[in-house]
Amino acid sequence: MEGIEDEDKKDGRANNGALKGISRGQGRPPKAREKKLSNYALGAMKRVFGSEEKAWLELAKQSKDSFPHMRLLWEYKYGKPKELKELSVKTEINIPIINFGDKDNIIDIESEDVDDNKESK
Repeated sequence: MEGIEDEDKKDGRANNGALKGISRGQGRPPKAREKKLSNYALGAMKRVFGSEEKAWLELAKQSKDSFPHMRLLWEYKYGKPKELKELSVKTEINIPIINFGDKDNIIDIESEDVDDNKESK
């Protein structure tokens, strides 16, 4: 009886590689780690350039001669451009036209029922 209940409970999660209590990189990284990396970057900018503003000015100077630097500067200021995908939609639909006002093509709805058993004999 217990074996049948265990089979019902299995839904594929047992084999996803996650171990209870052990984080191996699954999910979103903690905010504390992001904040720590941001502080490291800010500290490095201050050590090399003197301040964050001077670092941005240096990036702007380099962007005059280098497209990747200019792209980075624009992406930080205005955000990455959205990727547009071109969609083509066919609007041709083959719909039969029914004309109820046409007296020449009248559908007879009071026809006689035909018994299939009599015709096959």
